[in-house]
Amino acid sequence: MERLHALVEPLLAREGFELVELELKRGPRRYLLRVTIDKAGRTSYRGAAVRHDGEDPTPLDEVGIDDCTRISRELSPLLDVEDVITAAYNLEVSSPGVNRPLKTPRHFALAKGLDVRLKTRTPFGPSNETFFIARLTDVRDDGVTLDVRGTSVEIPFRLIAQANIEYRF
Repeated sequence: MERLHALVEPLLAREGFELVELELKRGPRRYLLRVTIDKAGRTSYRGAAVRHDGEDPTPLDEVGIDDCTRISRELSPLLDVEDVITAAYNLEVSSPGVNRPLKTPRHFALAKGLDVRLKTRTPFGPSNETFFIARLTDVRDDGVTLDVRGTSVEIPFRLIAQANIEYRF
C-alpha cells in the first residue's frame, strides 16, 4: 500500500487533486483498486449538506466523471509499468460523493459545522453508544467534539471506526 500511495499521490497532486482513500480489495476473480479523489486545496466541505455555523451552503467545485476518467487513464499505464499489483485487478477512480468519508484529521476539520455519521470501535459517551449522527463542533489534534442532542461528546480519533458527512436532502 505504501508503494501505491507513493505512485498515486504525486500524480494526483500534479493534476490538482488529492487522495481521499485508497483501497485494494480481493474480489472473487480479480482485485479491485479503488482510488477516491477530491479537488485539492479545499478550505471546507459545503454544498447542500446542512451547516450549523451560519455559512451559506455554496456549491462545490466537485469531482466529475470527466475528472475520474482522466485520472484513471493516467493512473492505469503508470500502475502497469510499475507492476505494483502483480495479480489481475480492476481500477476504479471515483469522487467521495455527498456522504464523503472522513478519514484524516484534516477531513474532520473541513467538515466542522456539518452533521456527521460516526461509528466508534467501542461504546462511548454518556449513553455508551457506538453510533452517532450529530453536529461536528470541534476538531483537535487528538479527536473531535460532537453536539449529541445538546451534549458535547469528545471522541478520540483512535476510537473512530468510520465517519462520513451526513447529507440531508
